[in-house]
Amino acid sequence: MNTAYLQALEFTFSVTAPVFLIVFLGLYLKRKQHINDEFIGIASALVFNICLPTLMFLSILNSGINLAEQARLAIFAALAAIISFYSFWWLSPLLTQDPQDRGVAVQSAFRSNLGIVGIALCAKAYGGPGLAVGALLLAVVTPIYNILSIYALTKSLRQNEKLQWHRLFLDIIKNPLIVSIACALIGLAMGWQLPAILDETGRYLGSMTLPLALITIGGSLSLSALKKASSLSAYTVFAKLVLLPAAVTLAAWWYGLSGVELGCLALMFASPTAAAGFVMVRAIGGNHQLASNTIALSMLGSAISISLLLYLLRLNALA
Repeated sequence: MNTAYLQALEFTFSVTAPVFLIVFLGLYLKRKQHINDEFIGIASALVFNICLPTLMFLSILNSGINLAEQARLAIFAALAAIISFYSFWWLSPLLTQDPQDRGVAVQSAFRSNLGIVGIALCAKAYGGPGLAVGALLLAVVTPIYNILSIYALTKSLRQNEKLQWHRLFLDIIKNPLIVSIACALIGLAMGWQLPAILDETGRYLGSMTLPLALITIGGSLSLSALKKASSLSAYTVFAKLVLLPAAVTLAAWWYGLSGVELGCLALMFASPTAAAGFVMVRAIGGNHQLASNTIALSMLGSAISISLLLYLLRLNALA
């Protein structure tokens, strides 16, 4: 039994420690002014528009996964995202009486940082198969996150304003990640194989993705936001890091998922609040301070919560 505990502990730290050390390296580099906001902005755009789409495309195309066999996983992930949103939406009046904070809190509680932290953890924990499954989950859940986040913010901040569904749909289908994953799924179904030169070039670009993305996440963290964190921020982060991953993981296990699928699903939903949520809240005129607080708190807290979740999964030989 002691050996099992030690092996589970060793596996857990081998996955989570490198990821969060690079995040904290980004925080250190920003504080020492080795990087600045301009660098973070340019690097984030490079990751979002070029590097991450390339990584996702190659991960799926070269994975050899059977799309028909992954249908159960895709359906479960979509339902988990939708049910978690409406659960937090219905419960949110218990946390705040301010209708304008309702949408911000709900978005922060249900929306995970899939494209950076989640993918990095899947890749570190399960290698190539983890990247492929993570990319598939990203493709399924990202549009749902975008639609429901805009709905929540519009409903709470601009209660008399109608959603412009056509514009939202266009934004989703033009998202570089969605485009790259859709192309990869088509290529996988048709048996595409890239020329060696293009494949190797893509691997160079893809290898930049995770370290550069994690450094920008760390550089974007605001320690001053932590000093202004409210009780609403703390409750929201508890829901994000504890309630959501526990519920999704248990439901997935009951549903019959196991191994890489269960592990990647748990890691994705356990990831901290998506940094993109701050941009969306600020653009729509919401409480961006609350959004900033929850992002910072969830990023720091997830180093512990994700490690504990992964440790329990490994100890019980579930993933």
